[in-house]
Amino acid sequence: MIDWLLEGDVVIQHLTTNYLLEKPFDHHNEGFIADYLAFYNEEDQMWGSNTYSNKWISSTYTLLELKYMEMSYDHPAYQNATKKVLNDQWRNHGHVKNGRYLDMCVVGMILSLVAYGRIQDPKVEEIIDHILEHQQTDGGWNCRWDAPGNGRSVVSSFHTTMSVLEGVADYEQFGYTYRLDEVKRRIVPAQAYLLKRHLFRSLRTGNVVKSEFKTFHYPPRWKYDCFRALEYFVKVDHVYDERMEEALELVKKAFKKGYVGKGTTYPGKIYFPLEESGKGRFNTFRGLRILKKYDHATWLAAIKEQGINYD
Repeated sequence: MIDWLLEGDVVIQHLTTNYLLEKPFDHHNEGFIADYLAFYNEEDQMWGSNTYSNKWISSTYTLLELKYMEMSYDHPAYQNATKKVLNDQWRNHGHVKNGRYLDMCVVGMILSLVAYGRIQDPKVEEIIDHILEHQQTDGGWNCRWDAPGNGRSVVSSFHTTMSVLEGVADYEQFGYTYRLDEVKRRIVPAQAYLLKRHLFRSLRTGNVVKSEFKTFHYPPRWKYDCFRALEYFVKVDHVYDERMEEALELVKKAFKKGYVGKGTTYPGKIYFPLEESGKGRFNTFRGLRILKKYDHATWLAAIKEQGINYD
């Protein structure tokens, strides 16, 4: 598996070498990153014709991919496009119209992009205030917290909670300090929201909420799945929790062919396919990274099969 990953795009080589083999490697913004940069409109400082819509070719979703690929955060294209997303999407303290606010899942995405870019702007503090003010009583967040009438939700959403958790993780990782102690406290019940549900089950019925929650997707876009949640927990160095076990079994099951498939892709426009066959290098990397953290024995067995020594 490792050898196969290292035969992939330089971005995959970068992720595999740094996070699985724990050796330094720099993609120098080549490979997939350079391919995306070829579509960047330098004059308009954006991808696509809109900072969010035109899924999946807009600046927001392209930047999310580039962030995952660890594009240089100080690259002018990343900096300028992210600032444009921030200024275009976050206006009037998030207020959109008719009492509605920018969807909270998008707020989480913007925070993640801005934090990765180490961008200093008063709007970042506004976003943090907004997130903290509108956390649900069950610990998470929901885009429909402000919907009118019977459409308003008083319970959290997997999708929105995941997006916000990723955003505040980046906020903490990249050195922001405004209300940080409170942010850290609020993270705990949000993580518990997911863990209480074993990452994909209804708390009330115990049933699987959606079958797609049990399937690998890359890129995940705004959608939730339990593998995205596990990867988040790896990133924040969360200790193993037995409520992860059912999802971890799904990770191991996904490797039955020796790799993880590229998964179901969400319909929409793309610039180019990241995977040409049914095999998924991104998902295989993600799965191995999860196993390395939470099922080290399975991880060691996988790499020893290829004669790789790892301590």
